[in-house]
Amino acid sequence: MLTLGQLNENKVVTIHVQGKLTKTDYERVLPDLEIMMNEHGVLKFYIKLEDFSGFDMDALWEDIKFDYKQQKQYGKIAIVGQKQWEEWGVKLSDLFFKSEVKFFYEEQAEQAWQWIN
Repeated sequence: MLTLGQLNENKVVTIHVQGKLTKTDYERVLPDLEIMMNEHGVLKFYIKLEDFSGFDMDALWEDIKFDYKQQKQYGKIAIVGQKQWEEWGVKLSDLFFKSEVKFFYEEQAEQAWQWIN
């Protein structure tokens, strides 16, 4: 499941990710995120992974297409997770983003929030 939170005064959007992401998750959330980006310009992201188990292939494709289309509107990205493979995934994805992407473990969530704001 993918849940989009509200935009704060520092242009930070909170996104909660739980379980395995599907194309339906993206179809439900991405239109609202695109509107937010078009209205407010460059946004920063605080992404909280909870029991994240990956993407199905259609979801991954939706993610890649959206990221490519909107890449100029991505500010810093803080990803908070629980597993080492999530950290590795963030480091790998950092190769494809012009924005600064940083992984934090759950116990560093407050540090991640301060960094992104």
